[in-house]
Amino acid sequence: MNLKSLSSGLSFAVCKMSISEAIDRTYAVVRVLNVPNETDNMNPDTALHLCDPSKLMTQHRLGNPELPCRTIDPKMYEETEVEWYGAGKLPPPSYMCFIIARKCYLCGDMQDSADDIHEECTENFREGYRFCTACIPYFRQAIFKTLAPIWRFRLEFERAHGVRRTPVWVHRTRRDEFGKSDRTNSGRPFRYTKWFISSWITQKSINKHDPNNNFEEDIVWVEEWNVPSGADPMHKRVSVMDVFFANRGSLTDPKYDPNTDDPLNQTRHLTLDEKRAIMQRESALFE
Repeated sequence: MNLKSLSSGLSFAVCKMSISEAIDRTYAVVRVLNVPNETDNMNPDTALHLCDPSKLMTQHRLGNPELPCRTIDPKMYEETEVEWYGAGKLPPPSYMCFIIARKCYLCGDMQDSADDIHEECTENFREGYRFCTACIPYFRQAIFKTLAPIWRFRLEFERAHGVRRTPVWVHRTRRDEFGKSDRTNSGRPFRYTKWFISSWITQKSINKHDPNNNFEEDIVWVEEWNVPSGADPMHKRVSVMDVFFANRGSLTDPKYDPNTDDPLNQTRHLTLDEKRAIMQRESALFE
């Protein structure tokens, strides 16, 4: 976390303060001496503080020696930052106002310029992730793990970002004859309309409406597409599995309309394992 180096051998670094020292701050900028680089695999861009060199640790991205590495004093980093760099474990999102402007929320390294900081929000635009350029490919790889069945829509979103949003088919809430929400396996036809995914950061949710068994699934937030002028768009959560099957036909037919064959009802008799096998077989490749 080297902020500035001087020819005199001094550097400025961000130092985590102890609980007794911190009043309204948790970090302070301090001036330290540069500790000589005593090993060949140390990252010269990492600030080496006045500390016992034996306490330093060298991390490789995802624990892979063939990927980039850094040498750090683990006491200067949060546990989640160490786990992210070494294992790619994505921490929970944080409120943006609590994140230091030029600090990567994922790896914990300070950046020289705000141009090296990128953001992605959850459905709550005030929270999400702020990460450095070096962390981008690993962030994409982490969210791919939950978005794989609908990753092609993510790629379309990235290609068209700032121009248009790519819509997806999503089923509307189904009602029984009394007007109540019907989430059972009744076979009543769904009506599908176009929505767009407003947040690509998934959440975990327990599906309590499956007649066979409850299971944990990945959920994305969607927003209604083509809302009439002056009307407020509807927002809701929908499972990645439902988005996949509702749009499965568009893999081969760009003009596909799920209202013609009601795909969620077509697959309602499949077991959970059978649905997951189809999703795994037809998921987009990571890129």
